[in-house]
Order: sequence, then C-alpha cells, then structure tokens
Amino acid sequence: MKVTNFEIFETTIRDEKLVVIPQGSTQEFSHKQIQIESNHLIRLFNSPELKSVIVDLSQVDTLDSVMISALTRLLQLARHTGGQAVFCNVSDRMQAVLERIKLGTLWPVFDSLDSAVACITLKQ
Repeated sequence: MKVTNFEIFETTIRDEKLVVIPQGSTQEFSHKQIQIESNHLIRLFNSPELKSVIVDLSQVDTLDSVMISALTRLLQLARHTGGQAVFCNVSDRMQAVLERIKLGTLWPVFDSLDSAVACITLKQ
C-alpha cells in the first residue's frame, strides 16, 4: 500500500511497518526540503498503527550527513516508542558509510525488503 510520495522520501506501509525510501542525497535537494519532509515522516510515523520503520536504501548509493540525520531521527523514534528500526537494500558503498558512522551497528541491515519485514514481524 502506497502512502505518500514526497519528493525526497517515497513511503509505503507494509504489514504495519513504515517503509521509507530516500530518493537522493542533499546534493539533489535543499536542506529545507529535507527538514520539511523529515517532519512529515515523523508525523506519519506517529500514526497509532505504526511501530516499526524500514529504511530501504535501494535508490541511493550514498547519503550525506543531513539526510542521515533526518533518517536517524526517525529510527530513534521507532526505538523509543518500542518498535523496531532497520535498513535494507544497502549498496556496498552505503554499507561502508553506515559502518564508519556506526549506524550499521545500531540498527540491523538486511539484504532485501522482504527479509527486513519478515524479521521485524517475527520480533513483534
């Protein structure tokens, strides 16, 4: 089920999990656009039926600090509200970035969206 297609983040809901798919990096979007859309993501995630977040990185090869910060805010919210938060479809280059900044150790990384959904479903 498709929820909203913002310019920067495509979103869907899969089995009561918010799937967020970044569509590019800050080089392609303004800092203000990213802040506005990340605030929309937070409001969307605050829906009572959503507890977990999956960040699908299939559309990006790397992200800069502004985009990572926006996504981290959402991932932390999921954790603080008792849900799960994971990454999936991560390129080798992006995996290196996640490892370097320790995000890959804070939130699990899965090879596919299906495996991320299945793992979260088992843990809930």
